[in-house]
Amino acid sequence: MEFKILFGSETGNSEGLASDAQKELTKQGVEAEVIDMQDMTVEKLKGYKNILIFTSTWGEGDPPGNAENFYKELQNSSEIDLSHLNYAVFAIGQSFYEHFCKTGKDFDEFLEKMGAKRIAPIELCDDDFDSKFPEWIENIKKQALSKI
Repeated sequence: MEFKILFGSETGNSEGLASDAQKELTKQGVEAEVIDMQDMTVEKLKGYKNILIFTSTWGEGDPPGNAENFYKELQNSSEIDLSHLNYAVFAIGQSFYEHFCKTGKDFDEFLEKMGAKRIAPIELCDDDFDSKFPEWIENIKKQALSKI
């Protein structure tokens, strides 16, 4: 089994969590590769079976700079069939913004509309991402080891 772990980050928080997820999954014997979203395309997604997305939301609902092109491509590719793909999203934002965790919510929606299967509910985090991550990744590991 293999996971591709994609991150969109301005300050490094999502990148750090992606690395932590990779470590946790490999402890369980799961192959996991961390990929910067600036290197991601919808075409590449077609070749993946399992992905995790870690992303922040920047400013008033914008994707981080390294995720912007991939975000726009997904947004404009609603007719692509990703029904073979399993995914989960871990979103970071700040709740005082009107569009709290918008980028993560949008990625979740884009993938669902393309037929991808959610393996865990989206996790929406404020500054509490360090406390929410352990339970979330445990749930992912259980899913990965049981039915994916």
